[in-house]
Amino acid sequence: MLVRIVLGALFILTGAAKAYDPGTFATEIQRYNLIPWIPGAIVAVYLPWLEILAGALLVLKRFERGALLLISCLLFVFTFALASATFRGLGIDCGCFGKAFTATGTVFPLVRNFLLLAFTGYLWFGDQ
Repeated sequence: MLVRIVLGALFILTGAAKAYDPGTFATEIQRYNLIPWIPGAIVAVYLPWLEILAGALLVLKRFERGALLLISCLLFVFTFALASATFRGLGIDCGCFGKAFTATGTVFPLVRNFLLLAFTGYLWFGDQ
């Protein structure tokens, strides 16, 4: 139960931080050099609300499997982007928490994402 609440709250927090300033989030997305500016700006507007929704559903234990699947998919995408930035030597802020918390580097966020993926696996398979 605690893992579910912490994971859900984390996605609510990170989504809210990015939704507060989508312009900055769009800039962070652009620094990854993975998608063009306009699709990145669209992602910056809508993705935070998807994170908030998934986190809220998980905390409220509504459509829990769907929320876990969505969070897992988001984490896989985020992890791919971070790994790509790491392998290409981009010294960028991960953009994970919007302006609320910034740290240059992608190794710690990569480790954190793998831990969060382990939490989703625990909730999917082990928390019955």
